[in-house]
Amino acid sequence: MEAKKPYIKITKDGPYLVFGIERVIEKKIVVDDDGISVEYGDGRVFEIKPDKPVALCRCGRSKESPFCDGEHCKPEHFDGTESAGFGKFTDDADVLKGPSVTLLDNQKLCAFARFCDAAGRVWNLVEAGGEAATEQAIREANLCPAGRLIILDSDGNVMEDKLPFGIGVIEDLQLNISGPIWVQGGIRVEGEDGQSYEVRMKQTLCRCGRSDNKPFCNGAHAAEPGWRAHYK
Repeated sequence: MEAKKPYIKITKDGPYLVFGIERVIEKKIVVDDDGISVEYGDGRVFEIKPDKPVALCRCGRSKESPFCDGEHCKPEHFDGTESAGFGKFTDDADVLKGPSVTLLDNQKLCAFARFCDAAGRVWNLVEAGGEAATEQAIREANLCPAGRLIILDSDGNVMEDKLPFGIGVIEDLQLNISGPIWVQGGIRVEGEDGQSYEVRMKQTLCRCGRSDNKPFCNGAHAAEPGWRAHYK
């Protein structure tokens, strides 16, 4: 019997309910000597039972992160109202055409991971063209956890790494802050009203509770110096 695909259900002013995932992996942003994000390193692994839904915190207050401990129910109410639209990625994406590839950039989805700043910044690389610059631009777009950046080849095909199903929680070592929940592999995210958001290869969900593009991260955690998730 084929296993059901994993998915995430958003609850009203409450946690994310994750179905069909066996573990959550801490993903650390690794920087070079200049403080530029260059790769990810694996941290702690949180094992869970895939036969039951697990509740992941999205208010930023849990003392048992990445799991929900009910802090959103405390007197100081957590407003988890979804404000992101249910349209397509391309609806809000800027288009930058270079001599070799085209960059689609949906700034509303920026998770402030900063991989796009390496080697002269992805936008400049796309405009420059050429084999080396194009290869670096593709690498940077693929490292973007939010899927904010998508590169198309000259025929309009998406040049995006295919990822297996997975859930990560990002930790930013350079800024000493916790980042969003990283959803990989085309996991469906269902809103509280039952409508599903566009399924994408990778996306980031807010877990600090401050994004104004909920359920997605918009980098708001970076505006809170020292905000860290309290892990169990």
